Amino acid sequence: MLPAIAVRPAAVGTQEAFRLLFGNQLTETPKRFPTEATGRAKTLGWVFVSSDCRNMKACRTYQTLLAMSGQHTYYTPNTFYRNDRREEATLRYLNALVIDVDVKGADNPNAGLCLSDLLERISSAGLPCPTMIVRTPSGGYHVYFLLNAPRKAYTNAIQTYRRIQTAIAVAIGGDRQAIGAERWFRLPTPETLVYASEQRVSFAELLDWESINQDAIQEAKRGSIVQKGLLDHPAVKTLLAGVEVGKRDNTCYTLALAFKREGYSMEDAEAELQEWNTRLDEPMPQRIVSRKVKSAYKGDAPAGPTGEWITYLSGVPFSYEVWETAKPRGERKTSHYSEWAEDVERVLQQLPDRSITDAQRKLASYFGMSLSTYQAVVALMVESGRITVEVHGKGRGAATTLRLVSSPEPAPEVPVITPVKNVPDSNTLTLVGVAGGVLPRSPGDRIRGGLSFLVSSWGPPG
Repeated sequence: MLPAIAVRPAAVGTQEAFRLLFGNQLTETPKRFPTEATGRAKTLGWVFVSSDCRNMKACRTYQTLLAMSGQHTYYTPNTFYRNDRREEATLRYLNALVIDVDVKGADNPNAGLCLSDLLERISSAGLPCPTMIVRTPSGGYHVYFLLNAPRKAYTNAIQTYRRIQTAIAVAIGGDRQAIGAERWFRLPTPETLVYASEQRVSFAELLDWESINQDAIQEAKRGSIVQKGLLDHPAVKTLLAGVEVGKRDNTCYTLALAFKREGYSMEDAEAELQEWNTRLDEPMPQRIVSRKVKSAYKGDAPAGPTGEWITYLSGVPFSYEVWETAKPRGERKTSHYSEWAEDVERVLQQLPDRSITDAQRKLASYFGMSLSTYQAVVALMVESGRITVEVHGKGRGAATTLRLVSSPEPAPEVPVITPVKNVPDSNTLTLVGVAGGVLPRSPGDRIRGGLSFLVSSWGPPG
């Protein structure tokens, strides 16, 4: 049995739960922030609260959040850098993975699920014990796995978050529709907080767990049959006829994959799904449909929908499965580098002067990369003309400035960006060519890790 502590209103309440989640992403009381005219700040985050998951209020202080929590039912455990848009694209920090375990419905396999059974499921799945469990009015549970440090909401981190969240939901019987770091969850109160522990988990630990379990799932389903005529199958026709609010996003993405498998162009698939969206009882914004279609047509997206998801969304049995062979290691690495490059570009766009200066190792750590990955990503971005690199100083005091290029030029054929390891120090690097120019290859032009952090206006909380 997983260790737990008794939860009493005097011991663990709403305020304590908020502080566990948000740390110093919120301030104590309202202050003036002269640099955040657009709702942005350098290290703080916005928390949204709502009574109906539609009308919402944004909070950036504990005082405001506690006052609002008494008047609202839902909130966002992860924080945003904008106070007017609760979207995946505006996430700032990932604080916790939350799984919704629903028990509603007589045919629900979770019907009658009690807390001890849920804890046993979590333990049997090989997961660490959760940090908190909140009981919902219907008798379901919101299971929290708090990260040991806030994770910056870069594109690849959000994608990984969704993948891990889905894997945990499958493992413990959670709702696979309640997936996404931007989603609403029930506010924790002394009455609803039924379990708490001191457990924290690292993102890497959860990723390792997901990888092990995903490998087992793929091995079990490897070699399944691919069939054509997806759009004529009764299950897919059920989805095309329309779905309820809670299934719109995933159904749109699933149908986009189905259109892709059937040979539709991205433009034709979007036209079909925009028309499908208008027939829903509560249509989604057009930009959401467009975003789902673009995601389905990305180069690293699945070749088609899985039968498991079609069955889950439609309620109609469907045996179709698509499992692709793994990409060659070189292609996977290039894809990952491209995702890292998008994250770097996104951060630079938000920084003053669209640039950042620091020691090489500090920059690698700041972007959440290893030094070797950072060097490869920077070389890729310089070669494509997306950034320029300037090196200041030498030796341990050397610092590097990454600057976003406003209008990228096509990459020159020569000179080629070639990372050259200095000898004997394996921690240093010399760039031979930068966006059409050549850096002097003197000892002072090394990119090397150091101690000084030259940009104090940007960084994680703490």
